[in-house]
Amino acid sequence: MQIAQTVVMLLSLCLLLGCAAKAPDVPLVLPAQTHPFAEVDCTHAEAPVDASKLTYKNDKERLKALSHQATVYSYGKNGRESSVITQTPQVALKMAGGWLTGSDRGEWGGELMFVDGKGAAHKVVKDNIDEIYATKNGVIVVAGLSHMLTSRGNVYLVTEKGESVGVSLLFGLDAAPEDSWMTESGEVFINTSYGASIIRADGTLQRALCKKHEYSEFRDWD
Repeated sequence: MQIAQTVVMLLSLCLLLGCAAKAPDVPLVLPAQTHPFAEVDCTHAEAPVDASKLTYKNDKERLKALSHQATVYSYGKNGRESSVITQTPQVALKMAGGWLTGSDRGEWGGELMFVDGKGAAHKVVKDNIDEIYATKNGVIVVAGLSHMLTSRGNVYLVTEKGESVGVSLLFGLDAAPEDSWMTESGEVFINTSYGASIIRADGTLQRALCKKHEYSEFRDWD
């Protein structure tokens, strides 16, 4: 009886002093993760400059002639406010007897416009336009925005309809486009923070990772 009381006293004392056995400090090891897509060679041999395409870097003055009126919304001391500005597009492509133009004002919006042969501007899509490419499968428009906690992207197909144009959404991107380019073979590469969307020359879509390109979403995976 005395021995049992002694054992109980020792156990109680041990609990008070925290002398219970501690697990060894061994780091938690998780199974290695792999990238969700295959890695491919992404050539940057871009298609030669097309005379039917205007870029802000090379054709600023010609793009000014394709400017349009845009409404910009903001918040001031009186709440939501709007103002009308003259928007010079950053990119334009000649089609349907006019010009398809793209603008990107970041958080202040953007739009895809069609300036017809008479100089009248028509809104096609309200989105932040990043690039426009003329491919054998139609005109590809890359759009999207990364702002604060939001990152989104879209790819549109624009087709001629007489002296006007029609547009359809091809697919949504997993994040805003970081860069894009078209190769000499007519393939369009679009990089986001998650990977590459590749529109092949035959019109098929492939998801992959470009070799030697660092994707921020997978930076700590290797």
